[in-house]
Amino acid sequence: MHLKKWLTGGLVIVSLAVTPACGSSDAPSSTGGDSSVNLPTAYDGPAKGLPETFPKPEKKDVNLKLGYLQIYGALPTLAVQQRGAEARAKELGVELIVKDAELNPQKQVSQFDELLAQDVDAIVVYPVVPESLGPAIAAAKKAGVPVISTNARPDVSKPLPAGYTVDLEAPIDREAYAMAEYGAKIQPGASFGIIGNAAPIAALKYMVAREEYWGKRFGLEYAGLVDAKQDTAAGYGPAISELLAKNPDLQQIWVYNDLVALTAATVVRSSGRPDIKIIANSGAGKPVLEAIRDGRIAMSYQLPWAEQGAALIDAAYSSATDQNLPLPETVSLPGTSITKDNVDSATPTE
Repeated sequence: MHLKKWLTGGLVIVSLAVTPACGSSDAPSSTGGDSSVNLPTAYDGPAKGLPETFPKPEKKDVNLKLGYLQIYGALPTLAVQQRGAEARAKELGVELIVKDAELNPQKQVSQFDELLAQDVDAIVVYPVVPESLGPAIAAAKKAGVPVISTNARPDVSKPLPAGYTVDLEAPIDREAYAMAEYGAKIQPGASFGIIGNAAPIAALKYMVAREEYWGKRFGLEYAGLVDAKQDTAAGYGPAISELLAKNPDLQQIWVYNDLVALTAATVVRSSGRPDIKIIANSGAGKPVLEAIRDGRIAMSYQLPWAEQGAALIDAAYSSATDQNLPLPETVSLPGTSITKDNVDSATPTE
């Protein structure tokens, strides 16, 4: 399922129960395409000022056992993240027990309980549904086991769900900012439309809201959203065609993963509108890098997956050995905008 690919590629799955936010109410507003707008000169969104990683702990002469609750390890980007975690655990000389929920919240709750029964010293978790882990997290707290999360909520201006020690955020807002910044750079005042997904996933809805917000902040003209009804190329194609049909003057299409980007690149050319710029996030695998190189895709935002995995282990090790405390509650490892200017030096995420 390609939505799963997105969930790992930067956009990330979050609880269906989390209410998506549309940005702070005091955020500056603007009218797309208005040349009088004061364009942002630097990122000033909810993640501004967050530390970019956890402190690196000193290796101790101790026997530690850490749990790692993977959300869906079959996905390439999350596999890279897991390998980064495994490599860092090996460097620190700790045992890492990995369990994969495969996007099943009930299975993840059982796996969490299994790790507690195995007397782990800390648990790293990418929650399928953060709230579903409440009783398990309470049990961990009672046992003195710190819980390190990644992507426990899409909007970092909202409180971290109860029980999580610290969180490595999914930089959704920074991705949206980067897309808008690049779109405005190559085509000031351009008309842009967004391809979303009909699935009721908080992170996806938050991303769309922030893309619209940042696009307008950068003086771009928001043309609207069309959701793909199915998370397949067969679902993306009709959504992209609908967006094109509704907006004959559209200049840019913003999408949420590599697969949608590649589909959009094909559709705009078959529709006789190859000048439309495709701007993506959550990935930059080899096919997308090739498409950026030959001009079919303008930009994609790439995350440092292996570094994220290592940072999670650093936080777990520090918590288990009482180092670098208190750790920052939330950290954000920003990614890189991959364009034709730097694509030759980029490494595929797959």
